[in-house]
Amino acid sequence: MRLTPALFVALVLVAGASPVSAQQAAPNTVIAPSPLGAHPGAVGEARSVRGRVVRGGFSVARPVSSAWVVLHRVGTDRAAPLDSMRTDVAGRYAFAYRTSGDAKALYFVSSTFGGIAYFTPPLKDRAVTGDDAELIVFDTTGAPVPIRVRARHLVVSAPDSTKTRTVVEIFELSNDSSVTRVAVGDSVPVWESVLLDGARDMQAGQADFSSDAIRFSGGRVRLFAPFAPGLKQLSYSYVVPAGTKDFSLLVASRADVMEVLIEDPLGRAEGGGVVAAGPTTVNGRSFARFLGQDVRANAVVRVHAPTGGAASDTQVRMLIIVAALGTALLVGLARYMMRRPLGSAEMGGGVDVESLRARLAALDLAFANLQSPSAEQRADHWQKRAHLKKQLTDALAREQGLA
Repeated sequence: MRLTPALFVALVLVAGASPVSAQQAAPNTVIAPSPLGAHPGAVGEARSVRGRVVRGGFSVARPVSSAWVVLHRVGTDRAAPLDSMRTDVAGRYAFAYRTSGDAKALYFVSSTFGGIAYFTPPLKDRAVTGDDAELIVFDTTGAPVPIRVRARHLVVSAPDSTKTRTVVEIFELSNDSSVTRVAVGDSVPVWESVLLDGARDMQAGQADFSSDAIRFSGGRVRLFAPFAPGLKQLSYSYVVPAGTKDFSLLVASRADVMEVLIEDPLGRAEGGGVVAAGPTTVNGRSFARFLGQDVRANAVVRVHAPTGGAASDTQVRMLIIVAALGTALLVGLARYMMRRPLGSAEMGGGVDVESLRARLAALDLAFANLQSPSAEQRADHWQKRAHLKKQLTDALAREQGLA
């Protein structure tokens, strides 16, 4: 289970949070570097968390002194800050607290740097220290820091009873720099892409950003949420007329991996280096599948879906597809990343917690031993570190039976 910023806001609203916590979870100022999940604990249990706030993007992480740090509790019964303090000269903070109310309430720590809020993973143990209590913050910039498309999925459904086709697009995006990119007002987004011609009824889907920060206009989708270094997911859907059987998709940004799924046995996709990968079945529904690697920017992918047969309940079907694609997307991304220095073992989904912790420690040690790391080496380090921390949080969730 992942608690994205959008879901965090939803929990806050359901739980009736105070204006302070709601403000801290505002869509345009929240970055969740790792997924949050419910970690049940005994009510009244004494707990503690000791950690640091450090600035990323340097050869050695720099402590942030006098940073305001807040301990949060979010449950179905209530949501509010529990305590707050400023970090010392070494960037350290410490909280002692007791669990209360809803046994599945979330407890986590946040800090704001450069107007951007950063969160720890959920505090699941009685005493949390080390990486699980560390908040890595970054300098912000409105400069055009590249946002890389690691993987992209385009899913074109069969026509439904409303004589439209639903299209779902899923992106894995990465900020490989050492700074958090922010939008410049309402004119310069953090990232954008092009929709299919005739797209309407656009809706944001599962994402690591608030839906309020994903905007549609002029045949484009634009992201206005802050984007910290690391890998994040974004998805959205829209409909196109069922009578349109030929589509041309302009690839706005180079995509490392691209997959096209067409719910039509005679469906075709060509252009941009995309080639047939054989039919595939998702929950009993058949799709023609096409794959491409290193699809260049401004390439045009042409999609042909000649069959006009109606299908039932498109919304439910597409939800099933999106859920199933989560695994497929990560597999495709892993295959690409295995060609990169990260290595195949690092991308494994079933790696145990201790192994991931050891890899994280080894990664930090290797980076610390670099005498004068280049900007590319620093960016690569923080990207790998963010990825490993995400894997570690996911592994902890699986260990608790929550994922």
